[in-house]
Amino acid sequence: MVATARRIQQACSHCSVAHLCLPYSLDPVEISRLESQISFDRSVTAGDQLFAQGDQLKALYAISKGSFKTAVVDANGLEQIMGFYFPGDLLGLDALGEQTHQCTATAIENAAVCRLPFHQLEGLLTQLPSLRSRLMRLMGQALTDDEQQLLAMGQKNSEGRLATLLLNFSRRRAMRNLDSTTVYLNMKRADLANYLGMRVETISRVLGHLQSQGILDRKRKEVKILDLAALHTRAGSTAWVADD
Repeated sequence: MVATARRIQQACSHCSVAHLCLPYSLDPVEISRLESQISFDRSVTAGDQLFAQGDQLKALYAISKGSFKTAVVDANGLEQIMGFYFPGDLLGLDALGEQTHQCTATAIENAAVCRLPFHQLEGLLTQLPSLRSRLMRLMGQALTDDEQQLLAMGQKNSEGRLATLLLNFSRRRAMRNLDSTTVYLNMKRADLANYLGMRVETISRVLGHLQSQGILDRKRKEVKILDLAALHTRAGSTAWVADD
């Protein structure tokens, strides 16, 4: 048991986002019970689906490398991007209620995930209160992120929406001990526009405006935040509106 705990600790010790992941803070005995169920660093090629809308819940996935998007397709075939996810995030929580996935998760770039089969994990959750508490905490963080972005979508103009998104990405990079003044928009611009409820042209216009104001500097997909306080102000501002 100690040996298996050591193996998962060694695997997690090489992961830059181990402090965000499900095994974090579990003791060696609890880790050893979880370890036998985890498939580490399963590769996912850019453009491939991790799971599809309507699939039965089989596992939860902790992202260890790369990034993903989730999307829902309605009865008319219209796609709505629901979110973007990075190392340390947990995918598959959408299926906990109905036991089927309510969205499709697709790799934005070459990625890797740790796979946790749900039925085995479900049994462990009843036996390990600390694991259940950790999962609930991760679910709460995910819900908070979703609520903040929904608030931005409903009450803010184009500039406020994009500024809120950049701050969200910045905060999540800080949680990963990465440079929070630099964020990367690796997703397709059309996907970003879909998520924010904006036109692609509007995103370019808003980014250009923020750059002209000295608030950020952008080079292709890299955005450097130069004035964090000003970006916070713009996230709540309705003073300047780019036409949608």
